[in-house]
Amino acid sequence: MLKAGQDVVIQIAKEPLGKKGARITSHVALPGRFLVYMPTVHHTGVSRKIISAENRSRLRRLVSEAGNAYPGGFIVRTAAGGATDDEIRTDIEFLGKTWNEIKERSEQRKAPALLHRDLNLVERILRDYVSDDFTGIWIDNEEEYGKIVEFVSRFQPKLVNKVKLYTKETPIFEEFGIQHELDKALRAKVWLKSGGYIVINHTEALVAIDVNTGKFVGKGSTRLEDTIVKTNLEAVKEIVRQIRLRDLGGI
Repeated sequence: MLKAGQDVVIQIAKEPLGKKGARITSHVALPGRFLVYMPTVHHTGVSRKIISAENRSRLRRLVSEAGNAYPGGFIVRTAAGGATDDEIRTDIEFLGKTWNEIKERSEQRKAPALLHRDLNLVERILRDYVSDDFTGIWIDNEEEYGKIVEFVSRFQPKLVNKVKLYTKETPIFEEFGIQHELDKALRAKVWLKSGGYIVINHTEALVAIDVNTGKFVGKGSTRLEDTIVKTNLEAVKEIVRQIRLRDLGGI
């Protein structure tokens, strides 16, 4: 039961829209790379998309062990299906430390006060995609470099040495070939390796993608049907890539 003058830790569940105010909740949920930590709810759940019974049991065991160190419960996200035990434990530790920091701030600050802000775009990318397979994380801004080193040291300390400051005069996107890929992504016509191409046209109601054989006249076969099939098979893979790359939607 709440009392007048009582301080309560809440989370914005939905931003205000129009005349509607923000939706708030006292059940805090902190999303991580593989887990969602709920410090006020004693519940453990595993995504239904993780089908393997053995894998589900392993993940439940790992998050249950975490209950000894951190209160509340966890929701295991679909991405955790291919995660190692160490990666799950790292996520648990990161989320647990984040909650402890929030509690410390709530005791030190006078309400109303901001206790925690969700990760920005760069931090979310580092959280969700960076792994031991990465050879380097290059940053071309000294201020951002310092922030990222601090974040990685908290989230994945063993990867701190891979964070590097880019100091060359050549723009970083050109140095690593990213600008070339961005330029390609903005063109309507996308060439296929075989010599065929696809044309992507945006309209108000839909996105139309046309497949053409172009320069491809068929190799090893003179049948037009074979040429069309090979072009379409190659186009399917490129279309999927372009949909993700351009974030295409519609009918």
